Amino acid sequence: MSKLVSTITGREFPFGRLEEFADNGEALEVAVPNIRGARPRAGASVWERFAEFLPFKAMNASASLGEGNTPLMDAGASLKAFTGIERLLLKNETQNPTWSFKDRGSLACIFMAREMGETLTATISTGNMGHSIAAYGARAGIRALVFVPEFAPREKLMAMTMHGATVIKVHAPDYALMKKTVLGLAGEFRLRIVSGNGPIRTEGYKLTAFEMHEQMRGEPPGYIAVPTSACGHIRGLFKGYRELLAAGLITRLPRMIVVQAANNSPIVTAIKRGLKQVVPFTNVHTVAEAITTGNPMGGDEIIAKASQHGWLAEDVTEDEILEAQRVFAQAGYFVEPATATSLQAVRKLRAAGRIAPGEPVVLMLTGAGLKDLDALKFQPCSIVESSLDAVRRDLETALGSRPG
Repeated sequence: MSKLVSTITGREFPFGRLEEFADNGEALEVAVPNIRGARPRAGASVWERFAEFLPFKAMNASASLGEGNTPLMDAGASLKAFTGIERLLLKNETQNPTWSFKDRGSLACIFMAREMGETLTATISTGNMGHSIAAYGARAGIRALVFVPEFAPREKLMAMTMHGATVIKVHAPDYALMKKTVLGLAGEFRLRIVSGNGPIRTEGYKLTAFEMHEQMRGEPPGYIAVPTSACGHIRGLFKGYRELLAAGLITRLPRMIVVQAANNSPIVTAIKRGLKQVVPFTNVHTVAEAITTGNPMGGDEIIAKASQHGWLAEDVTEDEILEAQRVFAQAGYFVEPATATSLQAVRKLRAAGRIAPGEPVVLMLTGAGLKDLDALKFQPCSIVESSLDAVRRDLETALGSRPG
């Protein structure tokens, strides 16, 4: 039977535990039994093909919105030239149903709710996860309750309410403090409140690793760059590869790259300084609003894994984030600012000689640009104002010559 295990000291807890973290604050993860004997099988979706790697019994397509099966693309000449990386790949998670990687974790949360006989699911989110769990709750007939900080983008809040979720906007001096406070209510109200670093969401995120395993024909990439906030995404991806290794399906692990905004880099700062604990950031502001956790619960585990496995870490400035968003757009990818951080991070790491030449590097495109339209006020917008009388002249100017 599956159980929860704390990620540093190895303490065990029941699989159905409501609290997402151990009593000492450590992150928890699911220990799936018989993982060494697990094997992929036939199935239309990745969760069907890798069912033996998952802890849920109540899995069926009625909980799904068609998430997954997202493309792993060659990045193209312009992004390769910008980063200096020859084998640059993009895992385009913006093609999930609510346009972000969060849908994989939300599917797992719905599977868990059904497993436990729950009719209500709750989450804490800056926007993407709330939008996602609202959509998946609507699909499954499970009521969704979403706690958001006061800076959550309006377009994300509107999406949540359109799906029928109850949204509670919490005014607090710090997002990390808000999360810790709300999570502390789970036991009192007997309510499963899900954050971005919970053990159930990470079971969904590891499906991306299984999908890339198939897409790369069993060869792990050299590096995977992940915009990191609550830490669940990077933890889930790595857990997926760890389980593939344990099952004997791969012979090595990829190296993860922890990416954060310089204005809010509690984990990257700690890794760069050689520390073992998160360096808290408070009252932070960054255009990359999707990665704003300044003191992530369970973040010490990510720092420990970085040391143990030789992970890389890099932060990027606000100007670098906005530049990267434009560069992505000019290559055909409209991504939100948080996603754009990874492009500059790998560029800086390659220039410093930290990324070996010739190694495949995967950038996780975590969220679409439509997720945060307010951020576009920082970007230039050049529009030619014309009229019926002037349109011929303006077309000539745009073409640089007269017709013929």
